[in-house]
Amino acid sequence: MRFRLLGPLQVNRGAKTLELGPPKQRALLAVLLLRPGLETGVDQLIESLWGEDYPAYAKNLIQKSVSGLRGLLTALDGDGPGVTLEWSGGGYRMDVGASEVDLYTYEQLAAAGIAAARKGEIMQAVKLLEEARTMSTGPLVEGLEGPMLDRERLYRQERFLADMEVRAELELELGRHRNAVPYLHYAVHKYPLRERFLWLLMLALYRSDRGNEALTTYAVQRARVVGELGVEPGPALRALHARLLLQDPQLMVMSALRQDSGAAEDEIATPMAIPPLARRGPFG
Repeated sequence: MRFRLLGPLQVNRGAKTLELGPPKQRALLAVLLLRPGLETGVDQLIESLWGEDYPAYAKNLIQKSVSGLRGLLTALDGDGPGVTLEWSGGGYRMDVGASEVDLYTYEQLAAAGIAAARKGEIMQAVKLLEEARTMSTGPLVEGLEGPMLDRERLYRQERFLADMEVRAELELELGRHRNAVPYLHYAVHKYPLRERFLWLLMLALYRSDRGNEALTTYAVQRARVVGELGVEPGPALRALHARLLLQDPQLMVMSALRQDSGAAEDEIATPMAIPPLARRGPFG
């Protein structure tokens, strides 16, 4: 069995894609997969799927959906341990056995990549984070609705972006500024309000002998932010812009890695120095 949570929810048994039933049944499966090995009570499932405004038949629909999922997921072809969905006193609990779940794999790769970066194993960190990046094919269980799924979708998106910021920082630490530019251009275009990506793009352009483009990129983004939000770019971007105007030679050797969540962006380090990275979030 292979479960895909990144992008539209999908379950495959071998080459066959399973039909997972109506939207609430699919959403229930997603909720249980996001709580691997944990008991989830009926009231918690109701809150996860509907919030406070739930229908009178919510419990019956959950029971019906559980029955439907059991029929789909528990009868494997005998090649290995199957997927189980059981009531264990405190709630329903799903065990995927030996099945593959893309989100679990992503988290393992990303956590290993961040750990490698902390230890100064830059090439290994880049490899692991790049493998993680290629697994993220879309928003978490795209198209399914429910308060818990909305919260998890936002959280996983923020974690993904934080991981990819580190991925870009490591490219600059390796001196592969030109390699980082296309990726960072894409990230800035897709997430225009994520100032860290713009900061890294400006530095990568400058180190690629494209200082004028770095200044133009900043000017375009500043005009957009001022026009749409009525505010100036953040202090880190303004500080980097000032140093670009001065063609500060230290820009070629400063570390692109954050030392912690509140570190100044202009701390100087040797090009290959790896300061401690910020501690990961709850699933790291």
